Amino acid sequence: MSAAIASFITLALAGIVDAGYLVWKHYSHKSEPLVCPLDHDCSKVTESKWSTIFLVRNEVLGLLFYVAMLVSGLAVFFMPEFSWLKLLIKFAVGGGLLFSLFLIWVQIYKIKDYCFYCMISALITLLLFVNSLFI
Repeated sequence: MSAAIASFITLALAGIVDAGYLVWKHYSHKSEPLVCPLDHDCSKVTESKWSTIFLVRNEVLGLLFYVAMLVSGLAVFFMPEFSWLKLLIKFAVGGGLLFSLFLIWVQIYKIKDYCFYCMISALITLLLFVNSLFI
């Protein structure tokens, strides 16, 4: 069981790095555009009308989500008696996965381009979901 929690914590840290990079790039006020390693225009996605939900940027929501998953994973690791937290993690990651799938749909059918970092985030969320089933 501790291996599942350790990998969950590692994935949450990877998500923090990914989403944190996008937040930093957006708010750093530098003139350098976001570089997409796969020859796509990441800014087309990150600066689209779909980049905010209720006036909050998606990468900020992602960062908050991954921080919450990190804190939850650490809580489960250090306080295993909080068994209710394991169920809460499953629901939270399930919601995050549904939101990620929606954003992938938006990239494919509405924007017609994709952001490498957003796809990495969706993959991390999928892996967190699968991992949460073993916690």
